[in-house]
Amino acid sequence: MQKIVTIVPVIILMLNCHSCHPGNTGSGSSAPVTTGPAADSNPTFTLTEVWRTDPVLLTCESVRYDETRQLLFVSCINGEPTGKNGEGFISLLNPDGSLKELRWITGLHAPKGMGIDGNLLFVADIDQLVVIDIIKGEIKERIPVPGASFLNDVAVDKDGKVYFSDSDTGYIWIYHNGELKAWITEGLDRPNGLYVEESRVLLTSSGSSDLKIIDKATGSFKSVTRGIGAGDGLEFTGMEGYYLASSWTGELFLIFPDFSKISLLKTAEQQINTADIGFNRSAGIVYVPTFFDNRVVAYKLRQH
Repeated sequence: MQKIVTIVPVIILMLNCHSCHPGNTGSGSSAPVTTGPAADSNPTFTLTEVWRTDPVLLTCESVRYDETRQLLFVSCINGEPTGKNGEGFISLLNPDGSLKELRWITGLHAPKGMGIDGNLLFVADIDQLVVIDIIKGEIKERIPVPGASFLNDVAVDKDGKVYFSDSDTGYIWIYHNGELKAWITEGLDRPNGLYVEESRVLLTSSGSSDLKIIDKATGSFKSVTRGIGAGDGLEFTGMEGYYLASSWTGELFLIFPDFSKISLLKTAEQQINTADIGFNRSAGIVYVPTFFDNRVVAYKLRQH
């Protein structure tokens, strides 16, 4: 379990950037927007846009940063979120946002969450867990998931266990050493974002709009943060107890060690989604796939 500490309220400053392009690292000139409680003596977190891609990442749902190869994998549905048309693909981006390969892997349906284990990339694709050989750049295996209809996020632990969610059935699945297991089958309302730690799994859900903590040994769970909207992506910031959680409808939250939260970014009014985020821990960069806006936008997270 993470150490739980109490913190005082914080200020979140969101610094907007006008149409930054890949490779640009400067922020825009807009005045900072403050959200949350105001107290000048408290710590401050800021989000500053550093780049955005061109709108070529068609219905981009998820971003996964590969620290080993310093690449970004982007899953592109390229159609309806439940469509089985074989038009989905995975794109590759460089860390500066430039496009490395638009259609690196093709022949998917509606690819969503991704997880990395060594040289393998695991992708949730409606009713299959797709295994991609990163070195060869090809699909290695498609694993049918019985009864699945909306496989969503994927996370891999240090032992190579692949956890993935089915939002429609409310299941959490585990795939390990060639075996598929329905791990949690009751009590979840449209589970989505996953982050796996040593003894627990963190889960965001769009139905219950909350963050849950799941005990890996027992499968028991409890809600610790509420009111996070259509809970989608979930990432650890690298600072003990601090997590980033996105709501698909267009909001990004910072969750504190005491499981309170504050909004970092709101794009719902611009009708821009914030889907399954990725995070580069060493650089402090969060990558936001904008879904129907067909872009990935990168923001620098800073604590002052």
